[in-house]
Parts: sequence; structure tokens; C-alpha cells
Amino acid sequence: MMPMWKKGVAFVGVMSLAANAAVVPFTEAFSADSANWGDSASAPLAWSATGGVDNGFASGMFSFQNAQANADLIMLRSSAAMGSSGGALFGNWIADDLSGFSAYVRHDAGVPLTFFVRFADPANFPGAVGIIPVPVPSGEWTQINVPLPNPSPALIFEGPFGYSDVFDNIGRVQLGVRVPQALAGTNTNVTFGLDNVSIVPEPATLLLLGAGGLVAMARRRNRSTKY
Repeated sequence: MMPMWKKGVAFVGVMSLAANAAVVPFTEAFSADSANWGDSASAPLAWSATGGVDNGFASGMFSFQNAQANADLIMLRSSAAMGSSGGALFGNWIADDLSGFSAYVRHDAGVPLTFFVRFADPANFPGAVGIIPVPVPSGEWTQINVPLPNPSPALIFEGPFGYSDVFDNIGRVQLGVRVPQALAGTNTNVTFGLDNVSIVPEPATLLLLGAGGLVAMARRRNRSTKY
């Protein structure tokens, strides 16, 4: 089965937009709104002012009624075009010396779910997928991490592309799950929560930033939603 993120994407003649610089380090804490993040259909996520990891989180709902077992489906979406997190996550992650991505996720599926994180350029291809090896239990906020050294054994690249083809122009970050047999084709609505999405630099760069860089994690927001 073709993964959902590849459907409708033209692989020939795609022109990527020029990369901007991400804000590094950065944490999207969803402290004021859902920061222009979207659900599986790119509709704006719901926002809760309380709860989550530290007050405030975003969430979206997904029905598994038409899902097939072992399909990889995107549940939570962000992109530069949508104005997600004010654009702070997107740009040339190689030039920005990024070393890792993390987020806190929660779901109420009733069974553990295997998450993945997909990174792609603004045109949605090429991309790379980081599989989270330990399933996320139901009903618990759990941090997922994708280390991003070059090369990275944690990443699976799409097609013939490599590290520089993807990470020199990140325009989309997407979180998804692999559909378990227990949920496939069932009339089950599952809520997916998201909090504290973070990108961090290489340790050497972090030392140069100093304590001020650790404390002042910028939270730029573009509140105009464009889908």
C-alpha cells in the first residue's frame, strides 16, 4: 500500500521553495493556541488551555473505519505553507546544525501504537521517515525522539534520495502511526494529542548559544491559517 503522505504528489519536475532558517533551539508548547498545526486532513487542530505536559496542548481526531492494517497514516501535520509554529520549525536543518527532533504525544486508542515522524521539503517530496521503535501506550503522554546525525540509522529515505536532499530544506513535519490489526476497519474514533514539539542543535552549537539560548526558546507564531 502506498503511504498516505505520497498520494497525489508529483515526483517529476517538482521545484522546492528556497529554504529559510529555523529558530534553534525551539519548542512549540501550544501555550496560546494550536499554532496552525493540522490533523490528518489538514484541518486545524483543537486546542486545550489546560492539560498536556505543561498547560496547553493541541489535538486531532481520526476514525480507523477505512484504515487497513499495517498502513502508515499521517495524524498530525505542520508545514511552512500552513504557517505552523510561525515557520520556526522550517528551513535548512543542515546549516542550522540540528541534532534531534522530539515531541510529546498521547492517544486513547486502547492499544499501544507505533508512531513515526516524517520530514519533507515544502513540496512534500523528497522525505525521510523516523520510526519510533517503542510503541506509545494508550492514555499516557509519551516523549518520542528522532536523532538526526548524518548519517542516521534512525531514518528511512524515500526513493534514491539522501540526507542532504531532505534536510537542506525542511518544509513539512508530520507525525503518524502504523495501523494495528486491532483497529483496522473498526468504527473507532481516536484522539491524538501533541505537545512540546522541539528541535535542538548539535551539542557544540548549544554550548555556543549559552544558557540564554536554552532558556529563551523562541515561539514565533503566524496566526493567519493558510491551507
